[in-house]
Amino acid sequence: MSNKYLYYIGIAAFIIFIIFFSLKGISTPDDSFDEVRLSVEWITKFVLPWIFLYWFVKMVRKMK
Repeated sequence: MSNKYLYYIGIAAFIIFIIFFSLKGISTPDDSFDEVRLSVEWITKFVLPWIFLYWFVKMVRKMK
């Protein structure tokens, strides 16, 4: 797969993730904002470091 497809898959997964937890929050109105906050926290804790690592490795390989 090319990088373009991986980029679009990542963006689509992120959007679906946010929509899913937003809709889940609508079904339980008392915790709606907490679910979105926890999903954003999860993304920043687990997904963004992998994205950073991917681009860092790509940059190092390009420098060689």
